[in-house]
Amino acid sequence: MNNGVHKDEINELETREIRRRKMEWRRKSWSIPDFRGGKQNWFCLLKELVALIGDGQANDLDEIPEVTSISDTYSWRIYAPFLKGIGLVNNQAGVLCLSNDGAEFFANPDKRQLAVQMHDRIRLFGEVVEMLAETPLTVEEVDENLCELYGLEWCNLSNTRKRMDWLEVLDLIQGVGNRKWEATISGKDFLKKCTLVSPHIFKCLETDSNDIEIAEPPAEIAMLLQKLSDFPEMLKKRSTYNIWAPSPNRIDNLRIITQVASERIDRSELFSFIENKFHLKTSSAESMLPFLKASGLIEEVGRSVYLATPVAKAWLETGNDLDFIRILHSNMQFVGEMIRAAENDITRNSIYEQGKQYGLNNEKARWIVGFLVEAGLLEETQYLHLKATPMGMCFIEGLPLAEENTSEMEEKDIVNEDNTVKMEIDEFEQIVKAMQEASCNPWAEGKAAGVAFEEAIAEMFRYMGFHAERIGGAGDTDIVVKWKDSEQTITAIVDAKSKSNGNVSHSDISDVAIDTHKDKNKSDFVAIVGRGFSGDTIRNHAEKKLFALVTVAQLVEVANAFHELGLSLSEIALIFKVPNGISELYEIITSRRRELEIISIVVSRFCKEQDELGGLSPRDLFFILRDTELSPSLVELCEVFEILSESEIGILQATSDIRSPENMIYRLSGANKTVNRLRALAFSIERGLVE
Repeated sequence: MNNGVHKDEINELETREIRRRKMEWRRKSWSIPDFRGGKQNWFCLLKELVALIGDGQANDLDEIPEVTSISDTYSWRIYAPFLKGIGLVNNQAGVLCLSNDGAEFFANPDKRQLAVQMHDRIRLFGEVVEMLAETPLTVEEVDENLCELYGLEWCNLSNTRKRMDWLEVLDLIQGVGNRKWEATISGKDFLKKCTLVSPHIFKCLETDSNDIEIAEPPAEIAMLLQKLSDFPEMLKKRSTYNIWAPSPNRIDNLRIITQVASERIDRSELFSFIENKFHLKTSSAESMLPFLKASGLIEEVGRSVYLATPVAKAWLETGNDLDFIRILHSNMQFVGEMIRAAENDITRNSIYEQGKQYGLNNEKARWIVGFLVEAGLLEETQYLHLKATPMGMCFIEGLPLAEENTSEMEEKDIVNEDNTVKMEIDEFEQIVKAMQEASCNPWAEGKAAGVAFEEAIAEMFRYMGFHAERIGGAGDTDIVVKWKDSEQTITAIVDAKSKSNGNVSHSDISDVAIDTHKDKNKSDFVAIVGRGFSGDTIRNHAEKKLFALVTVAQLVEVANAFHELGLSLSEIALIFKVPNGISELYEIITSRRRELEIISIVVSRFCKEQDELGGLSPRDLFFILRDTELSPSLVELCEVFEILSESEIGILQATSDIRSPENMIYRLSGANKTVNRLRALAFSIERGLVE
């Protein structure tokens, strides 16, 4: 009897421990954000940046901090994602402020302190140290062990290498020769203070959805969901309004705001509370009100008097994040549907594209992703990848969901454009599939070794608009790629390497042969394309010889950006430039995507504000948008206003004669007509290309 009780107590303790680790695991990220600069300077640079923030010198995200540890510095906007990602800072109204953890590091900038902080934020950080404490391993061996033990599908070494770079910087691991690494004495001591997730525990965390218990919603919220089930046409009427909530811990912050409105509250009193509680400007607090109403959390019960809705009060009583998500799903588009879309691993860009079918732009979809990750319904499996958690899939079984692929706009586009868009997407997907399969199967499609891979690469470059020809055979290169730049023809040769294990090593490359092929084709650039590249030797040698190493994943990502953003050939050709071409290209892609997001939010704000204000200037929108997640600078807004007012587009028209562009007042007009004209023009061009 006593033994049985003791056994039950042990089982209960084990269950509690698994639950605790599960919660810790959920709030961690798979990826370490990029931190610019050489790793030999990372720690010194980080200390300087934290010190500047602690002294209140990070008030403008576009300002470049003055540091002594490196010569080439970037703006706060570039450093912010890393600083926020490891929990050292918060962004408050465009000003970087130290978090509690950041304040501790500021007071004691110790490597051990930072190591603990990163382990608390990043999955499989301390676990790598534990692996190297048992036996010395190479980066490739660590990556292989992580993928096998934790069931990962990392397609290259970047996730593992980034972890080991930081572990080296923090003196937790050290090289021991033959490219192997081992845990240092400091690293082994660090392990004693860490809660680690073993493969056994990890399998418990990845439990089957049958073992998950989802609390039933309170009656008020259940009635709301039942109404959606009874009248499915209401799913199409859910809001697509802009979303805004104070960060971090957005759900908790919304709970605090809703609690204040649990009794009648005057508009000014509500705004005053939000401003003081979250250190926001009045304009930021006011910009939250439409979302609070659209999301079903508060309602106006008298002139400028607000009260939490019955369903919101029910949520306050349960305190369950899932009840908030239920309310959000009932009132806003693409919430539960987003979880369904992420049943299998999916990129953020793909999620954002699906969001457009529901009338959401990237910014709105990004906010919903944030709520779902906070609630434990989505997780980031790797950088920019999302997947529904088992709890997420179990949760949506109790939600009425909109039918998949029912977007009238999408169907209209496919019909009106004579299937051009669908054909182009299908063609691209076929090329990608062929290239991915052939990259690790030299005899793919029953052809001679490497031929299918070479053909797929050539096809991908042709898809992006280059003149690309597969040559192959002894004595010559695999692929020749040509394009025009300022009326001058530029030539690059591509050496395609298909390997059964997916990794190309230094021994797979012949410098003499490549140099011969380069001279023969009078080539300006050389690229080697493979599924992945193994070891530092090949990277160092390629940089010395000016050979660009391009992975299949990178080529696909660039081709995606070409289709999405209309990149020029000279911009795409940066992929051939060594050593920093890929980085420059990614910066262009990021900048172009950001520009498009700013255009969307500018047009949206004009639609909502200009009738009341009569017109808007770039400076007006700078103040309106500075507390949003996008937080565009005044320079960016001036550039967007210039684009939208150009004669080719002309949807913004100046209404004042002011010389300073930031203060020029504009009105939005004829936007739908312009969209239709540009769409018709694009369709005509595409049809001409097909015919």
